[in-house]
Amino acid sequence: MLKDLIDESWYKVFTETEKACLEEKFSTIQEKRNTQEILPYEGKNSGIYHALKITPFDKVKVLIMGQDPYPNKDDAHGLAFSKLSGKIPASLKNIFEKIKEDTGVNNLSGNLTPWAKQGVLLLNRALSFSKEETLASRNKFWLPVIDIIINKLINRKKPLVIILWGNPANDIEQFSFEKEEEYKKNNIYILRSSHPSNMGNAKNSVLKDGKIGAFTTTPNFCKTNEILKSLGEKEIDWRT
Repeated sequence: MLKDLIDESWYKVFTETEKACLEEKFSTIQEKRNTQEILPYEGKNSGIYHALKITPFDKVKVLIMGQDPYPNKDDAHGLAFSKLSGKIPASLKNIFEKIKEDTGVNNLSGNLTPWAKQGVLLLNRALSFSKEETLASRNKFWLPVIDIIINKLINRKKPLVIILWGNPANDIEQFSFEKEEEYKKNNIYILRSSHPSNMGNAKNSVLKDGKIGAFTTTPNFCKTNEILKSLGEKEIDWRT
């Protein structure tokens, strides 16, 4: 079952125990779908593990951590911040405004699949959305899977830029401030800022007593490409 849901490169690096974990979580979601709507739906361009399907393990060079899928079926498709079509959500609109400021690119489509195909893993902390469950309970449910994915990436000894927006992403254990210098020895760099959301003026907020700058004043996208170029990696084309 799992082999059909994720790219072969991910399937090969997961241990049997890790595969069993991912399969058990997916089976639980499928069972819950008998009594409640859980997003994203499973389909050709959508699914719980869609990020692992479209971005091969060995091709990942940027990791962007999101929170959870959009709360409606027309938007959620398994890539953090991405939606297949229609009106662009506020957070993504702010992301696009920052990209234009950083790089000059003017995006009109909210579908971030072109990023994913270049090696940008768009990973939500909670891989599912349900009106029946709180975000905290969904985060707890998916934590073992997210830990498996993150640990695979930081231990593979390949260049990686990790982009963290907001307190929840910056509080992930593997991404503590204390580990940053050690990661740099393995060409892993962490870029931090507040969340691009308009809620509570998050996009303009400063976090962790000033250690983390506001999203609107942090050049995430051009800085990512500067790092990739310095490591001999192809830069990301931020066009959608």
